[in-house]
Amino acid sequence: MNKPVSRRELNKERRRNAILDAARAGFARDGVQGTTMDDIAREAQVSRTTLFNYFTGKGEILDHLVMEMHEHFFARIEECRNATTDVGERVMLAFVKTGQVMDAGAEKLRPLVGYSELGWNEAGVLERMERLTAGFESLLEGGDTQFAPDAPDPRAIAEIMTGVFIGMVHNWRLTPGYPLEERLTEAAKWICVMLRRSPQG
Repeated sequence: MNKPVSRRELNKERRRNAILDAARAGFARDGVQGTTMDDIAREAQVSRTTLFNYFTGKGEILDHLVMEMHEHFFARIEECRNATTDVGERVMLAFVKTGQVMDAGAEKLRPLVGYSELGWNEAGVLERMERLTAGFESLLEGGDTQFAPDAPDPRAIAEIMTGVFIGMVHNWRLTPGYPLEERLTEAAKWICVMLRRSPQG
């Protein structure tokens, strides 16, 4: 049996969520550089001391929000994998749903994507690329779509997906009005062409 959560713990969780919501709003409105810890405290309606009891600085808040964004993405990949056994449909779902989510939440997500991209220059880039590629590769596993005889192997297809995805998200971050959902949908269509056996095959 789960132990009931105390009122104190609930209040701490609410305060933490209020701080994170305030940070998202500030980053969306004023950018990462233009948002201070004082701004976040004021928006969250907590004292500066309380804010620093929860987070040591803006970098820790950003790290948390980026990690949350990444975990939502990988949960979406898993949902798409479980939604159908057709790997082409899985790829289409994953790309289209991600485009929809990011276009709908552009103001709040763009600053986080920008902060996340800074990390591509660090030593952990290989682990991040591997996780993304493995996520896309999981969409190709255990499905019922036959691969075309001349298609690349699943790992290479996953690497192509990773490169296309990162490139389009980067363009979306830098270009106001970039139609990410539309571009990812078109990319998914061509990936599906690579996957499927032609009638003559």
